[in-house]
Amino acid sequence: MAEGHRDKRVKPGYVLNPFDEPLLRKCDGFMKTILKRNQAVHFAKPVDWKKMGLHDYPKLIKQPMDLSTVSDRLARNFYVRLEDWANDMRLVWKNAFIFNAPDSMYFKAAKVLSDLFEKKLEEFEREAESVNQPQLDTMERCNLVLADMSRNPLAEWFREPVDHVSLGLTDYTKVVSQPMDLGTVQKKLERGQYLSPDDFAGDVRLVWQNAITYNSASSMFGVVASILAQTFDRRFALITRSASLDPGRPIPDRPGWPTFQQKKKFYDLCTKLTLADLNQMVGLVQRTCPGGVQQCGQKEVEVDVDELDMDTFNKVMQWVSSKTHSKPVKNES
Repeated sequence: MAEGHRDKRVKPGYVLNPFDEPLLRKCDGFMKTILKRNQAVHFAKPVDWKKMGLHDYPKLIKQPMDLSTVSDRLARNFYVRLEDWANDMRLVWKNAFIFNAPDSMYFKAAKVLSDLFEKKLEEFEREAESVNQPQLDTMERCNLVLADMSRNPLAEWFREPVDHVSLGLTDYTKVVSQPMDLGTVQKKLERGQYLSPDDFAGDVRLVWQNAITYNSASSMFGVVASILAQTFDRRFALITRSASLDPGRPIPDRPGWPTFQQKKKFYDLCTKLTLADLNQMVGLVQRTCPGGVQQCGQKEVEVDVDELDMDTFNKVMQWVSSKTHSKPVKNES
């Protein structure tokens, strides 16, 4: 379901917040500051798990990281983007979250430093934005933020749908009524299924909320989800503030065509259809309005609701509503 046939992927070669000399000095100064914190003593050097008798450490921690290593990399101009440096810092906290219980001093120290770091990172991002605002439309920026969120080390558990069957989470579907993950959001974004940036943000926020709802806010997953939620909201706020002239906004309502609210209702209902129902719906559109079906890859096709005339939309909407037992939205125009 493409919106105006626009490609939401970021322009090739675009680099957001690249490291330059002023930014490098700021990050280096912050590294010196954070290393002076009492909590940093636990993370200043690589974990000597053999000496400490932590024989499970290499089994649980696949990517060891420490603050001294990050400082060394910063001094060697290892990082291309601000986000690259940020992700190594986040890897330090992530490892502490994984290996230690939420009520341990190591977990709590990592959380304190994580909060301090993300607050300083917000300052750096705002400054970079004011100096060099990205020349991208809103949905391209949404795609860029989603890519960064997916690469965030803390997002490891949220990139794919929760396999509640193999994990033995028998009550998952009872507790979580609308599962969501970053991979699914990416697919929906690529297919143009979001009518607005807020629709996109709603699905991303649903990922974090589901984790908090199912695991509790005080659990490791809940703490990590809360950090990611704050990170996303911060990045998304930068997008919405710069979206005054955005070519990626929804197509305005047109007399005699489906309204924005009708299309939104249609998208919401389609998420409840089975794969077989979706295939039948595509067939229905092909028979009544061939221009409303777009080829997406060699084997995939999708419905572009912006190309559906009112008669076709009403027929398809009635059919989808019957499958989901919902009342169609009436056209008030």
